Amino acid sequence: MIFRRLRKLILKYMPDVAKTGLLCAMPALYHVFEIKPSSCNIMITNRCNLKCLMCKQWREKPGEELNLAGWKKIVDDLQKNGFRNIHFTGGEPLLRGDLKDLISYCAIKGFTVGMTTNGMLLDSGTLCGMIDAGLRSVALSIDALGERYEKIRGAPGSFKKLQSAAAAIAEAKKTRGIDAYINFTLMKENIDLFRDVKEFAESIGLPVAICPLDKTSAIFNLPENEQRLWIYGSEDMKRLAALLEYVKNEMVRKPHSLILNYPGVDFIARYFTDPRQENIPCVVSQDRIYVDPYGNVFGGCLSMGTFGNLREMPFGRLKKTDRYRSAKKKMFYKKCPGCSCGYMFNVWHTPGLIMKGFIVNVRTALKG
Repeated sequence: MIFRRLRKLILKYMPDVAKTGLLCAMPALYHVFEIKPSSCNIMITNRCNLKCLMCKQWREKPGEELNLAGWKKIVDDLQKNGFRNIHFTGGEPLLRGDLKDLISYCAIKGFTVGMTTNGMLLDSGTLCGMIDAGLRSVALSIDALGERYEKIRGAPGSFKKLQSAAAAIAEAKKTRGIDAYINFTLMKENIDLFRDVKEFAESIGLPVAICPLDKTSAIFNLPENEQRLWIYGSEDMKRLAALLEYVKNEMVRKPHSLILNYPGVDFIARYFTDPRQENIPCVVSQDRIYVDPYGNVFGGCLSMGTFGNLREMPFGRLKKTDRYRSAKKKMFYKKCPGCSCGYMFNVWHTPGLIMKGFIVNVRTALKG
């Protein structure tokens, strides 16, 4: 694992940071030095076994999803085009009975494979089987605890299943060495609940990533996300400021308990009044694509629509189309609706913010 991370640092991360700085300074060179995608988020199904307040996928009628053979063809296509990472999302990916087989196929093809799950179908045996097949990282979605969790997730009695899944993931992190963390979707409904989730995560040894609510992507563009769940107004902003002050203190007290840095905290503080934040380039839209259950291709977020279908056109051809090239450039320079997708990835790849984070860390260490 150390060798893999070092290789990625030298061959991918450092060159992409250099390109980001260059392209911000000289936009005319974009198509000369554009960042090539290496990661694919596969939304293997739109079906879900929860009814989350902020999500629209469970509200939509599912279509005919790609079968295992169809997904294998797409995985082969991605491999030919230099992709190295595949992350399965949904809906709930564990609703696909062939998920383990596809994970195994991806691993055999050399991909680093991850998954985001709500945990309702995850137990120790299922998780170990997927790790044996090649799964290397797991993200578990938790937005509150107890009855508040069940209210947000629209599923009475579901929290016990979540606790069991969290325990299985934490144990696998300790004994099998997988990367594992908790995703916390930050919205008006749960600003004051983060501390409880953080303490729960810390008790089982899992770090927490804060995911500010989106309202523009194909998954989250619901009227209620803007009308009822969006954080706005003076009282909401006071609650958000108090949360972020707590987060900064926790970053000093136990830095590895959060997947966050100081520029990331600044992003969250401004996000609900300025979702685009055009001063931060969207690097994740260059490094990543999404593929939905039917083969449609999106950029690194889901706010710009689809660019084509991999059942009809291989990625090698699709990436050369004017539609894809134009949208990819617009996304990098934030000529888009704005979202929170991959904001930490963007912060970690922007030279000025990397330096800012380093300086703040040094000052904090000297004060401490």
